[in-house]
Amino acid sequence: MKMFLAGSGLIKTWLNDDFYDFYRLQTFYHITKNEAKVINKYKGFLLDSGAFSMFSGVKVDLKKYIDDYIKFINQYNVKHFFELDLYELIGIKETEDIRSYIEKETGKKTIPVFHIYLGTNYYKKLCKEYKYIAIGASGQHDSRWTRTHPEKLKKLVLYAKSQKVLVHGLGYTNHKGLKEIPFYSVSLVLTLLPLGFRCFTIVSFSNL
Repeated sequence: MKMFLAGSGLIKTWLNDDFYDFYRLQTFYHITKNEAKVINKYKGFLLDSGAFSMFSGVKVDLKKYIDDYIKFINQYNVKHFFELDLYELIGIKETEDIRSYIEKETGKKTIPVFHIYLGTNYYKKLCKEYKYIAIGASGQHDSRWTRTHPEKLKKLVLYAKSQKVLVHGLGYTNHKGLKEIPFYSVSLVLTLLPLGFRCFTIVSFSNL
């Protein structure tokens, strides 16, 4: 299982020490120019669209944001990046249209994000069309079910695996669940950890 470290708590230290021997997730909304130049030095890099910021009261010109996202992906040759996860904000059809536009302009597949309200059939559709998908699994808001009903989460991940589809658990940090649910990768926000616990966490999850 690949553990991608998110957040910007230690980024200056990493860059100053020229340390890239780990998996990294960063949002387009927050990434700095200095980090953008070195993303291909990491063991692996995932680019989040930063769409969550749009739910946090930040005013954004959506068309310009999408085009800037595409430009960034092309300029820095980003290999793996998430769609703009805006289902709740603008609906499924428009989110899919944006996803298709990004894929057309980059020539690469996005990583679509599944939410439980999209339904099981939609999940199976994503598994049919993509080789790498994500499940919103932070345990907050509409993803609380990933903590209260881990058996459902495991069933979804196992289905994807049976279809040879990789699954990323967005924000999934439940230690017990990580041992039982066969995610291909998960992401951990650094700011959720006490300072002295970071190194232990990296080692612990890398052995799962």
